[in-house]
Amino acid sequence: MMDWLAGASPRHLARIAGSLYFINIVFGFFAIGYVPGRRPLFGRKRAHWRPMLTAPDSSTATRSVRIAEVFPRDGLQTLLYEPGLRQPTTDEKVDFIRRVAGSGVPEIEITGFVHPRVIPQLADAEAVAAAVVGSVPGTTLRALVPNYRGAERAVAAGVPKISCLVAASPTYQRLNSNMTIEENLRDIERSFELAEGAGIQVALGMAISFVCPYDGVVPIESVLQIVERGIKLGIRDIHLSDSIGLAWPSLVRERCLAVLERWPDVFLGLHLHTLTGMALANAWAGYQAGARSFDGAAAGIGGGIAMPIHTTEMGNVATEDLVYLFESSGVTTGIDAAAAAANGRRAMELVNTGGGHVTGFGTLQAFLEINRAHLAEIAAAPPGQSASKR
Repeated sequence: MMDWLAGASPRHLARIAGSLYFINIVFGFFAIGYVPGRRPLFGRKRAHWRPMLTAPDSSTATRSVRIAEVFPRDGLQTLLYEPGLRQPTTDEKVDFIRRVAGSGVPEIEITGFVHPRVIPQLADAEAVAAAVVGSVPGTTLRALVPNYRGAERAVAAGVPKISCLVAASPTYQRLNSNMTIEENLRDIERSFELAEGAGIQVALGMAISFVCPYDGVVPIESVLQIVERGIKLGIRDIHLSDSIGLAWPSLVRERCLAVLERWPDVFLGLHLHTLTGMALANAWAGYQAGARSFDGAAAGIGGGIAMPIHTTEMGNVATEDLVYLFESSGVTTGIDAAAAAANGRRAMELVNTGGGHVTGFGTLQAFLEINRAHLAEIAAAPPGQSASKR
């Protein structure tokens, strides 16, 4: 061992020393239960420490997740702020929903029942619902309802599940729905009663659960208060949304743990956007903290509203990227990865934008096949002409 070290270069030795130092720091933190910015489990208290939250035991954690496709709603909603993109026809929307269902996606947000004057791209909500409800067995179809009127339309259309929406930021809430948070929650109570009476499932989506583009980091107390209101209604399917894509893994972990430690029976989900490129890291942090449902949009197409920047800059995390992340990590999604990538390519054709990280291939095997074929072309080229095949 010492002979090997003696022959190592100074640069190599510096890397080894740095790695050992990092490992020592990490294990030291674990030994005392320390997380930067939080309080130690023993010893002198400091004002900037807080108790650690404990993640679920990974040895007993569920090794499967539910991925929901939201391109037919969130992806197409993007067109409102990107006038240069192509608008799919109703028939194309219906065909896409059936393709996604055929790839094994267990839940699809087929549309949003919003006022046509607000989002004209979703004006055909009833027509889309009429074409697909009851025609894709094995897949749960849901629709976004921003208010009670939207819930009435969804119930009348026979959609089997609705997703009610409220924002955790007062500023964004007012801009997005022209209601206060309290007014929105009372509206959700009415929507829940209507849906429950019709035998329709209800989920609660909480926009701006992490960072508001106007107010900054949203207080965790605001998030927990809204979750509590949903729980009291009887809603157990709850999603926290990083609506602009500015959250980071430790923030996502903290909030997921806080919800699940208080309400362990919640089926917690995440709706993530990609502005800073951390969506996949946030998804994995959420999974490790106990989240088991994840929204994705084919080819990463999507974006919020009431935003001061282009929506395509903060698109949704791509469905095919989520599938690759979880399946590669031994977490079952039930979705055909190659088909999910093909769905992403089709979404790009429909609106002329988008593209996730793995949209072009979908699986490691497909990636290897593409590159091996390229290698074979180079090898078969006449001497001196292999560069022309690159």
